[in-house]
Amino acid sequence: MKGIMIRKIIVSAVLALIAPFILKLALNKVLVGINLASGATLAEALSTLPNVGVIYTIVALIFFGITFVAALAVPARRRRNRSSGTVVESDVDDGRERGMVKWFNVKKGFGFITWDDGEDVFVHFRSIRGQGHRSLTEGQRVKFMVVRGQKGPQAEDVSVVRG
Repeated sequence: MKGIMIRKIIVSAVLALIAPFILKLALNKVLVGINLASGATLAEALSTLPNVGVIYTIVALIFFGITFVAALAVPARRRRNRSSGTVVESDVDDGRERGMVKWFNVKKGFGFITWDDGEDVFVHFRSIRGQGHRSLTEGQRVKFMVVRGQKGPQAEDVSVVRG
């Protein structure tokens, strides 16, 4: 969360720094044909104002405020757990069993879940919902389907329960 906020601040600051220059270029294009009584164009008169730096600073601050508020209004996209591609779901009753991860060896890609009825269930990383690096952490609450394998019960369709 902290990293996302820093990113939003940096993007807003960079946009705010270039905004006055883009505004000046746009005004020069729009105001090119407007002449003042003194004979100078309006674009030339605006660029020779004594406090141009102050005006640029005010425009930059206004633009920073607008872009930062807009960035805050956009919610961060839903992310998976940073350390894994494992899906995290809310604990709604969907017909799957519940249990707690007894242990999971990330290097070997398997482990065991202690079923809420007390029995241990084998789990392989391919049975975990998600993409990329899927793993479980000891003590996590999980939902899963149970299938009977050659060596006993196996967990399929495993997802972590949001706690």
